[in-house]
Amino acid sequence: MNTKRKGKKIFIGIAIVIFFLLVIALLQFLWNKLMPEIFGLKTIDYWQALGLFILSKLLFGRGFGKPGVGFGSKMRHRELDRSDLSEEEKERLREEWKRRFDSKCGF
Repeated sequence: MNTKRKGKKIFIGIAIVIFFLLVIALLQFLWNKLMPEIFGLKTIDYWQALGLFILSKLLFGRGFGKPGVGFGSKMRHRELDRSDLSEEEKERLREEWKRRFDSKCGF
């Protein structure tokens, strides 16, 4: 039974690596197909696609499976955590949001 478990783990590891390599190849394909025509950018090779993928995951993504990693994640969590506000502060915040966005959102 232990051998089955090791085999399954090895298979899953290999599948993850293959999936990762295919995602990078897809990124390269899509970039080379779309970006030069649309924006006049140069085509990229596989390693540049890998670097672009890693950079985009670090800046905009949730990291590599770690929640809350990426540009601005601490700010988003801080903004969403309003449990420490008093009722008066919550009401002032609601009024400020109404003042700023009512006319823009058509409420």
